[in-house]
Amino acid sequence: MKTVLISGINGFLGSHLAKQLNSFYKIVGLEYSLDNLSRVSAKDFDIYLSTERGLLDAFKSNKFYAIIHAATMYNRKSEQISKLLKTNINLPVRLLELANNYKVSIFLNTDSFFNNSNFSYSFLTQYTLSKKHSLEWIKLYSEDARFKVVNMKIYHMYGEKDNQDKFIPSITNKIISNEKSIDLTAGDQTRDFIYIKDVVNAFEYVLKSYSKLKKFQEFDIATGSSISLKEFVLYIKKVTQSNTKLNFGKLPYRKGEIMVSKTYNLSLFKMGWKPLYNQKKGVQKYISEIIKRNS
Repeated sequence: MKTVLISGINGFLGSHLAKQLNSFYKIVGLEYSLDNLSRVSAKDFDIYLSTERGLLDAFKSNKFYAIIHAATMYNRKSEQISKLLKTNINLPVRLLELANNYKVSIFLNTDSFFNNSNFSYSFLTQYTLSKKHSLEWIKLYSEDARFKVVNMKIYHMYGEKDNQDKFIPSITNKIISNEKSIDLTAGDQTRDFIYIKDVVNAFEYVLKSYSKLKKFQEFDIATGSSISLKEFVLYIKKVTQSNTKLNFGKLPYRKGEIMVSKTYNLSLFKMGWKPLYNQKKGVQKYISEIIKRNS
């Protein structure tokens, strides 16, 4: 059985990847701390600290077929810039070096649609700058790498066990709880929302399509269709049969608000991957998983 290393294994994406890929690969994880593994269990996976010593122990103790760099820091809580750079730039660069030294076959980098020069979310400036620089280093390194490199640019990912302070989990919890009313923007901005299970399926598909991949390749991970934020939230309310009053237009748009976010995702579609969930099916599955977990 081939072995896959996942950085940020306790994160939202990393934990979902670990649990699904565990059926086909031996999974090893990296985390900055082993004190809080709320989404995964150290009993199920070998998890190393992402210190220099931990990284070396992981590579010396395992023969990795693939590395998935899923660790990320958004800096929403104004953490130190050095921590942001350590996670978003230093760690992937060090993993690339070790991948070359230890003959890894493929490196998958987790990128974000925010890493786009057309977008200018002021509250994520530091994050987007770090992801931009990280990708530049990854592309540069891939030119002489002895393994294949794939940049997976994820659009508006949502699903169970996401951080509760993000918009979709936060608004969903309020609606399920029948909060009296919620003030929102007009909700005209469109988004290509993609359910977490489709994101994980895309990663799995790319891993299993090694022979079809170029030396360096980028894929947009999205459904290929968009929906307005208002329509998406209204559908959450419909599925949950909530009595919450949604006050659209009560809040102003954020500075630099992205009004249109969509991709056609042709390169991954042409390889044969297709999402299993459209926005409505994704919401239905998401709500059912939340209810199941809370029951």
